[in-house]
Amino acid sequence: GSRSCQAPPPAIGAHRRLGPVQGRRAGCVLSCTGAALRAGGQVADAMRLHNSDVDEAERSCPHDDDELDFEDEVESFFDLRQRTLVGMDQMSAFRIVALGVLRKLRTNIKGSVLYGEVEDAFSRYFRLLDGDMQKFASLHETLRDAADKQDPKATAAERTALSTASSILLEAMREIAVVLLACGEMQRRALDLKMTAQRSISEQRAGPPLISFSKFAEFLEEALAVCDQLRRKHEELHQQRMRAMAVVAEARAAAAAAAAPSSASTATPSVAPSPGPLRGAQPPPRDTAEGQRQAAA
Repeated sequence: GSRSCQAPPPAIGAHRRLGPVQGRRAGCVLSCTGAALRAGGQVADAMRLHNSDVDEAERSCPHDDDELDFEDEVESFFDLRQRTLVGMDQMSAFRIVALGVLRKLRTNIKGSVLYGEVEDAFSRYFRLLDGDMQKFASLHETLRDAADKQDPKATAAERTALSTASSILLEAMREIAVVLLACGEMQRRALDLKMTAQRSISEQRAGPPLISFSKFAEFLEEALAVCDQLRRKHEELHQQRMRAMAVVAEARAAAAAAAAPSSASTATPSVAPSPGPLRGAQPPPRDTAEGQRQAAA
């Protein structure tokens, strides 16, 4: 039976002209082929998620040929969009995919959505969150190294400026810790929703797999908002780092300007004043005839 199922199927109606044994083999081939096609159709239906927020009677499931052709066009569009997104930056690609899934979840509440679209949106969000967390972790290390720097030759004003800058950097580091915790929570929620969709397919017994369209839509809306907040927060923390560096640079410039005149006066040698004319002394006589007579006398 297993070897006969592996043989190529004969032409339609050919098994009627064969002998008893060959006819049974051909019939087995056709029955195996039909079972495979039916199983493939069930798998394709199982990969479509329906809304658990509406009653079963209100859900629309594709049965006729027109609706099935429309579903095939949707899958073709999904494949075409996936090829279009190749090479695009992660943030833009996730925004396109998330908005597309979000539109279907909000407007097609009685219909269905491809599991592949939902999985693609969540997978892109995982990668985007990983990149953002790595950026914030790198910035945290940079701020920590800057806050730990000490200058033993610093003046009193410079030490005060370093203390102020260190306070700014420590506050930024605390904000980064809060951001990383929020990112971890978003990852956990995304994983829970993705596992919910997978369990609804794997545990399907009777009827289509169900998920709550409203929960998935609310999470995607929040995920898009969090992405914008993370981008703005990263820029804000960079501004805090620049402000801390500016405080230290101003203090060092002021200390250098104050030390410049004293060093210049120390380096200039002192010049003794030239002695002036003695008090009461007469100027030398001019080279005239009267001066010569005085000299002869």
